[in-house]
Amino acid sequence: MFTARIAVHPTTDLPGTLLQCDFSGHRFLFGRVAEGTQRALLSRGSKLSRARQIFMTGQTSFVDQMGGLPGLLLSAADQGLQQLGIYGDKNIAWAVATLRHAVFRDSIDIAVRHAAEDIVNDFMTVVPVALGAQEDRSVSPDDAKALDEYIANVLNAMFPLTKKSGNNFDEIAYAAKRFSKDQLIRAPDVRRDKGPSMSYIIQPHTVRGKFNGRKADELGIPKDNTRNSIISGNSYTLPDGRVVTTEMLVDPDQYIKRLIYLDIPTLRHFEDAKKKNWLADVPTSAEHKMGMRTNVDSLDRLPGTRSVGAVSVIVHQLGLEVHPFSSEYTEFMKQFGPDCEKHVIGHPDYIPDSISHTRSAHLNAALRLVSPENFNQLYTARAKSQIPKKYLPLTPPPAVARITQPSNSPSPEPIDNQEFRAIPLVTGIEYRVKGSTIESTASEFAQDALTNYAALADMQEELLSDIMVRAPDLAERIKVSQDKYYKRQERHMARRRRYASGTTGEVSSSSSSSENESEGIAVSEDKKAFGNVSIIAVGTGSAVPAVFRNVIGTIVRLPFYEPPNYKRTYWKDAPFITKSILFDCGESTVGNLARMFGPGPDGVDQKLREVKLAFISHMHGDHHFGLLSFVKARQEAFTRYRIQRLSEANLSDTPMDDNTLYLVAPQMAVGWLEEWEQIYPGLLDGVRFIDARFFLREQESPIYTPHFASVFSDLSQSLNIATIRVVKAVHCLDSYSGSIEFHNGFKLSYSGDTRPNENFVDIGKNTSLLIHEATMDDPLLADAISKRHSTVSEALGVARHMNARNLFLTHFSQRYPVSPRFFAASAGERLSGMRGLREDRHGMFLLRNMSSVFQEDAENWNRSLKLTLAYDGMMIKMKDMHKQGAWTDVLRFVFRNLLTEPEEESDELLLSQKPTKGPTPPKARGGAPWDKNAWKKRKRDSPGFLDTAEQGDAASRSAVAGNAL
Repeated sequence: MFTARIAVHPTTDLPGTLLQCDFSGHRFLFGRVAEGTQRALLSRGSKLSRARQIFMTGQTSFVDQMGGLPGLLLSAADQGLQQLGIYGDKNIAWAVATLRHAVFRDSIDIAVRHAAEDIVNDFMTVVPVALGAQEDRSVSPDDAKALDEYIANVLNAMFPLTKKSGNNFDEIAYAAKRFSKDQLIRAPDVRRDKGPSMSYIIQPHTVRGKFNGRKADELGIPKDNTRNSIISGNSYTLPDGRVVTTEMLVDPDQYIKRLIYLDIPTLRHFEDAKKKNWLADVPTSAEHKMGMRTNVDSLDRLPGTRSVGAVSVIVHQLGLEVHPFSSEYTEFMKQFGPDCEKHVIGHPDYIPDSISHTRSAHLNAALRLVSPENFNQLYTARAKSQIPKKYLPLTPPPAVARITQPSNSPSPEPIDNQEFRAIPLVTGIEYRVKGSTIESTASEFAQDALTNYAALADMQEELLSDIMVRAPDLAERIKVSQDKYYKRQERHMARRRRYASGTTGEVSSSSSSSENESEGIAVSEDKKAFGNVSIIAVGTGSAVPAVFRNVIGTIVRLPFYEPPNYKRTYWKDAPFITKSILFDCGESTVGNLARMFGPGPDGVDQKLREVKLAFISHMHGDHHFGLLSFVKARQEAFTRYRIQRLSEANLSDTPMDDNTLYLVAPQMAVGWLEEWEQIYPGLLDGVRFIDARFFLREQESPIYTPHFASVFSDLSQSLNIATIRVVKAVHCLDSYSGSIEFHNGFKLSYSGDTRPNENFVDIGKNTSLLIHEATMDDPLLADAISKRHSTVSEALGVARHMNARNLFLTHFSQRYPVSPRFFAASAGERLSGMRGLREDRHGMFLLRNMSSVFQEDAENWNRSLKLTLAYDGMMIKMKDMHKQGAWTDVLRFVFRNLLTEPEEESDELLLSQKPTKGPTPPKARGGAPWDKNAWKKRKRDSPGFLDTAEQGDAASRSAVAGNAL
């Protein structure tokens, strides 16, 4: 018996499908490992350490086929997985090799193979079927062989299995030394429009019948090789003359029906699928050793007697143009006969756009409850079409019945001679296959996947109801806050209607109202105008995607004034447009934006088109694995925008017609994109690259070329930038922190990943907005030093020395499911307690001048500081950054009492935040006094110093989760 489960289905923020097959604790994955897959598996408690082989389906694509594979490989290795096989089309080894700049693990043996023939393991035979394959004669056999050898050497260098790297190994420096930055690897097959789509036949091995030992004892069969002889097929004669045959003591072998995973993206691939023999004989393990192979292109039978290739489940992953219930496709499904238990339909029209990360949606509901202006309700949608009733199973799983049979409609009547049975492809549907029988079940995740499209508002109401019962005072505060928010929304909508009707008149470039003059940063030198700069926290976690936090991605939106004929903005006829800067782009950045703002020209497309500059701080995967998808999605957004404008007969140019994307990043970033441009021709059209080293200070080895200078001149004009200054971050090779100053005096600084850096303080002096990493809380200072990150107090110290007026903390360790226990002490108290930290040489400057004058000045600065801790999905204006503290106690109550407990793995992370050695009180340096009381208080309040009783008490663990604020 084995279990097959739909682990992932395509949604707005997770474009892939994944079938998970489990045999006795060994896991095999079939499908597309798209961005967001790892996070979805973690949310559902699926351990990567059990994976043995991954079979990639579909055509070569980073966006919807393998965007989540890099992070999954790194996490699987870190979870202790030692061996993994990856199979796919001819390009699969090349696709993994393109990750050489950022993916390195020497503790795992990863074999990447072209699935050209049957793959046999201990549990099953997998037959790859390349649909629509056409012979490629563009590369000679000798060149192809040389290319394969080179790619194999690259993969061996990425996964050397030496186990010598250690915890502080700099994989970026290794890649820079091992691989040439300028050498691009040619893709074996660049014919994306004519390339094959990989599908698979999954044939579990026949289970040998069990030997009946009890009956053998009753017959008096000796317990020696006699029994082995009988099992092998020989007979045995008892002393009384009776003959014992194999059939008398061994149960019949169990033939397990096969599964088929069809990935048919286009009609061309479907035409080839109709020609294949999906019921072809699959050789046994012994026959494979003799050289026999499955031939899906022939109707010939293999010699010998064998069970007919019956099918239990077929997964149909279909492209938009391949309609599952067209007459031609239904005829195709009928060929498998009524014995096929289920056809799982994965067509875009029949899949609900439900929540992929359910528990993260719970957190979003709680945040929206206390601060609706800062958090959108997540986008969801029903399936566009329903499975025709005549094809529904007579007893569908409960979750499937819920979507295919609405509560106000009668149950489908039984249909005699049903030609085939079909259900929508939905996460959590399970099939337990045993011999000729199959059991269908629906896990709790399937229930969630099919109900959350209608339940987000109800979820929020339930939270509020619980608060009203447990804490009426807090509930009243929430209701008052919400009433104020909705009144502001009504005024805002009324204002939009007035502008749309033209009752306020035309606003000209020469006579703008005072209200309008305060909106754009390019309108006025008035510092109050800066408050309209807004921040979107797309992802706020570090290292790997987690249940509550995705990896890093931050957008800063800047309102700009333009002449009256350029009217594209928040409301019609107002002369402002918004241009944005993207700081780092982790996995699922595009998906998260789509979930936050929904599809369409006024949703995610608008946010993508607004981005004019992308700054990639370094090449660790959590900071750039989403960049390729972002560039591709932005291009598609501009294409849809132009089509819309043509349909409206609007041919006038606007600033939003300019699809130029300025990319400031390490050189390896553009090299990675150039390699994938072989698969996506024109991927870099409109992308203008500037090596981050161009902006380094003179003493830090900058590079200068007239080309970069010309590109920066255009960038400066586009975004009204005066200067960009960059310093090397204290993190890894080619990592950078930067500061951007605009002509109107607004200054924006971004730390990237780094230890406290005095050079960064120098270039960011008097910054208007500082976005700084705060990976760990203070008790984990030793770990922060080891991994070259900053703690919360260190980020505050950098802001203080920089004299930053607004501080946005992000990039939190995934050991904090919600956020560090920040509000256990004020910013001023944290700064005062810093003298108790044992800083390394990079952070020593934070401990200077700890005099009473400095302390008094720090308190004054603290009172004027606007501080915000980032959460995924947060949207906040600078002028509102001081308001977060007002709803801290509400959030703490919600996290303590109403949110579900973290998954077991997340709970372990939460309670594992004991520091390596702990922040030891240092000896006085330079005569500076040590505040013993402040140290004791910080130690008592820090979650890394729970006593034994607290760690063993479940209620205390829940409180720690709640107090993660």
